[in-house]
Amino acid sequence: MYRPISSYIGLTREYQVGNQQFANYVDGANGHLTHINNKEDIVPIIPGRFLGFVHPSGEVHIEDSNAWDSCPGQDNPSKECSTGDVPNIFEGDTSDHDGPYNGIKMGC
Repeated sequence: MYRPISSYIGLTREYQVGNQQFANYVDGANGHLTHINNKEDIVPIIPGRFLGFVHPSGEVHIEDSNAWDSCPGQDNPSKECSTGDVPNIFEGDTSDHDGPYNGIKMGC
């Protein structure tokens, strides 16, 4: 049983965590999810869509120019969004996972 979501959630560097039904549930909840993905980071595309994983709506993608683009819908295939910009792990860059996110580097 899922509990209703009724708040704003902001995430960076998010893995794909659910299937289509989960993404639809999150999209239909009483709240707003924003997940921010940096440039060619491979983490947002794993595990792969070929395994049935789907991001809910709410992606903001940081471009190579450092512009922040809002990506409508689930797993938007536009080149301005993670799914279109990083079609597979071999075309991504693991160093983009740490940022910067608005000038802030993440890391361990």
